[in-house]
Amino acid sequence: MRSASEFAALDFDPPSVLERSRPLVRILFVLAAVLALLAPGSTSIAQTNAVSDTDAVLLTKVRQAGLWEMPSGMMAMEKGSPIVQKVGFAIMMDHGRLDVATRALSQKLNSPVPDQPSDEQRGWLAEEMAASPGPEFDRVFANRLRAAHGQVFAVLAQLRAGTRNDDVRAFATVGNQAVMRHMTMLESTGMVDYTALPAPVVSTTAAPTGIQLGLDTSQIVVVGALFLLVGGGLFYALRQIKSNRGRARATSRPATARAGGGRG
Repeated sequence: MRSASEFAALDFDPPSVLERSRPLVRILFVLAAVLALLAPGSTSIAQTNAVSDTDAVLLTKVRQAGLWEMPSGMMAMEKGSPIVQKVGFAIMMDHGRLDVATRALSQKLNSPVPDQPSDEQRGWLAEEMAASPGPEFDRVFANRLRAAHGQVFAVLAQLRAGTRNDDVRAFATVGNQAVMRHMTMLESTGMVDYTALPAPVVSTTAAPTGIQLGLDTSQIVVVGALFLLVGGGLFYALRQIKSNRGRARATSRPATARAGGGRG
C-alpha cells in the first residue's frame, strides 16, 4: 500500500480550462462548417434581381387587364343595376392604382408593357357596349369579368410561386389579392353562371421516385456530408465529455485515499 507521501507525489491536477473547452470548440467548428455549406452563394443573390420572360408576362397580363376593366367599370356605373355600379366602381379604382404600380415597375425593370387591350378584350368591351342597360348588361359584365379574373388569377399564382425577382414577387402578391377581391365582388352580384366557367386544370402526375424533395445528385451528397459531419462531431463531443467525467472521478479517489492515509 502506498504511503501518503507517495500519493502526494502523484499528479492529480484537474483538467485545465483549455482541455475542458476543446469539445465545445470542436462543436463550434462543426456548426461553422455546416453554415458554410448551407450559405447561399452569389449566384442565388443575383437571381433575385433578374427579370425573366415570365416576369414580363405578369406585367403584361396585369396591364392589359386594367386597360379593359377600367372602361368596363365606367360602363357599369352608367348601364348597370345599383349593385353592379358599386362593383364596377370598385374594380375601376383598384385597377387604376394597379396600373400606376405596373407602369412604375415596368420602367424600373426596363420591361415594356402594352398600351392597348388585346383583341379578345376589345371583343368583350364591344359586348358590353352592345348590351342593353339593366339585367342584360349586368349578366354580360359579371360573367365576362369573372371568367377573365379566373384566368388571370391562375396565371398570377403560378408566376408568384416561381419568380426569382423580389419586386415582381411583391407586385404579384398585391395583384393576386386584388383579383381575388374582384372575383368575390362579381360573385356577390348573383349574376355569375358557374357552369360556363372553364373547368380547373389540376396536375395529377406523380413526382418521379427519388426527386420528391427536388434534390439533385450534388445536393444529396451535400446533405449526406452534413449528416456525417454533424453526427461525427456530436459523437466525438459526447466521448470527450464522458472521458472528462472519468478523469474527474479518478482525481477524487486518490484524494480520499490520501485523507485516510493521514489518519492511519
